[in-house]
Order: sequence, then C-alpha cells, then structure tokens
Amino acid sequence: MADAPKTLVELRQVTRSYSGVEVLHPVDLALRDGEFMTVLGPSGSGKTTILRIIGGLVRPTSGAVLLDGADIATMPINRRPFNTVFQDYALFPHMTVEANVGYGLRVRGERRARIRDRVAETLSLVALEGFGGRYPAQLSGGQQQRVALARAIICEPRLILLDEPLGALDAALRRQMQQFLKRLQKEIRTTFLFVTHDQEEAVTMADRICVMNHGRIEQIGSPEEVYYRPTNEYVARFFGDNNLIDVSIGGVEDAGRALAGKLGAFHCAGDSSSDIAEGRPGKLLVRPEAIVIGGGEGADNRVRVRIEDVSFVGPVSQVLARPLADPGQVLMVKLQSRAAGAPVAAGEEVDLAWSAGECHVVTA
Repeated sequence: MADAPKTLVELRQVTRSYSGVEVLHPVDLALRDGEFMTVLGPSGSGKTTILRIIGGLVRPTSGAVLLDGADIATMPINRRPFNTVFQDYALFPHMTVEANVGYGLRVRGERRARIRDRVAETLSLVALEGFGGRYPAQLSGGQQQRVALARAIICEPRLILLDEPLGALDAALRRQMQQFLKRLQKEIRTTFLFVTHDQEEAVTMADRICVMNHGRIEQIGSPEEVYYRPTNEYVARFFGDNNLIDVSIGGVEDAGRALAGKLGAFHCAGDSSSDIAEGRPGKLLVRPEAIVIGGGEGADNRVRVRIEDVSFVGPVSQVLARPLADPGQVLMVKLQSRAAGAPVAAGEEVDLAWSAGECHVVTA
C-alpha cells in the first residue's frame, strides 16, 4: 500500500478579524506535499485571507499555522520557504528579465556564475529562452506572468502561492496558462496553492479544491467529488450548472434512495444520500449533461416537460424546459451540438430522463 501523502502546511482553527468583524471563521485545512490545491470562492469568501495568512502577509487572530508540524504563525515572511505570485506580477520595470528572475539569488549572495546558470535553467523551464535581455514592458501579459513564475521558483521554495494570477489575461491566453501551470507544477514537483473565483480554472488544474463561502470552508475534495457530489446546496449552485429539484427524502430501495416531490417520484443511488435521515426535505441534483431528451428507455427517473428555449452555445446546445407538474421551475439540458442537431423545438412536450446513478441528493 502506498504511503499517505505528507502534510506540508496545516491550518488549525485559524481565524482572522478586522475591527472586531470575523472575516475568516475557524478553519482547518491541510495542504499536502507536492499537490496542486485550488481555493475557490466568490469575492469576500476568505480565500485570499487564507493565502495571505499562510504566506505571512497577515497574522491570524487565533489558531495555528503549521509547517512540518511546527507553528509558524509568527514567523517573518522572509524566513518562510514560500514564494508568492500576484495578479499584477510585481516585476521590476527597470530590470531585464534575467535580472528580475535572478533577484532572489542575488539577495542570498549567490555567486554570479551560479546565478547565471540557474537563471538560464529556469527561463528554459518556463519557455523563455532568449528573453533574458528584454524588459517587462517589451513582453506580453503571458510572458510577464512566466517571468514572475520563474522568479518564484528559482529559489526552490517548498510552496508557491498564486493569488489569482490569471485574472488579467484574455480567455484564450488564460486557458493556455492553466495548462502550462499544471505541467510546470508536475515537472518541478513543488506544492502550489492557487486562489481563484473561476470554476474552470479550479477543475482544469487542481488535485483538490477547497470551496469557500463567507469565511468558511464548505467542501474539500477532488474536482470530480466537488462537481458530481457536492456536500450541500451552496456548493451545488456555485460549482457549475446544476438542476436542483425539491424533494422529500424517503427510504433506501433496490433502485436507490427513494425521493418524492412536486415533479414525481425519483431514485438516487451511489452517493452519500444513504447517510441522510429519512423524512428530511432535500434537493435532488442532476447535471444538465446527464439528462436524455425523449429517450432513456428503462431510465430510473423521468419528468414530462414543455420545451421553452433551445440555444446554440458553440460545442454545446442548451435546452430550457418547464415541468408540466410545476411550471414555475426551469430544468436545463446540455447536448453536444453536432449530435444534437435540432432534437426539440420550443413548445414541444417531451420526457426528460436520467439514471439513479447520475444524480445526487443533499439536505435542503
């Protein structure tokens, strides 16, 4: 059996208050050695506060910040074996790329030959060979970001903190940089803690995702766990599109957990719903891409609907439908556009179907 991943940094009951207002409630978080963790949440959720506490930019009001089991909550920022990459990159405009990247080694007092060799190696690692003599103003946004990354990794920190570093890039370049960051992290095997409000960034890069809300951690898990098995309604609504259907939670049957609501009877199998007490109100969650229109012979769950709108959205066609049993609710279906053609039109009445294994239930 493989050894469990070692914990590098751990927050234990960490809080942070400003003028008596608690913006970070007691938080427990363990960051594993060598992993890529993303802290995800909207503005004001506390994600940047966590990054700044770990980095030493802010001291916690209470609680412990552990590095290899030793409390570093009061350790000065310059003594922590961490480096931070900010959204604005913070490059020295009067220095060349080479000088920017080698700055940390010069501060350490490394020999010139050593600095020259390490800078060349690091620029090669971030695909900036030949750019050493340029100045930041002569670089694109993506190139400037890679210079900032090179400067962060050249001193071989044990943890790299990234505070929404892709926010200033256009959509196409942002996707390229997501792939680049993930490859880089795997290559250098350094722990990354990445803060973002963008769900796509979190799914694309993270080994684990920590979802934040109003200074509290709502869920920590792999992208697949958070996407398909959210622990509560907040995560389900925040993390991608989700159809949420009000139900009353019944007992466990052969086809899965029995559920009942305005839209009819349903079954949900293969998730944590079996741990929920019978009789509680809940939400049945089903992803738009898991629903079949008009077919689904033998499907465990079925709802009769009237199609309200069909929209072409590039590779995906989005269908909105209102259940006949509850026209106040709207259900979303996503189909591959090439395969979809025009399967339905506004005004048609059809069945929507999905299997018991393609849904999830949480308490309301």
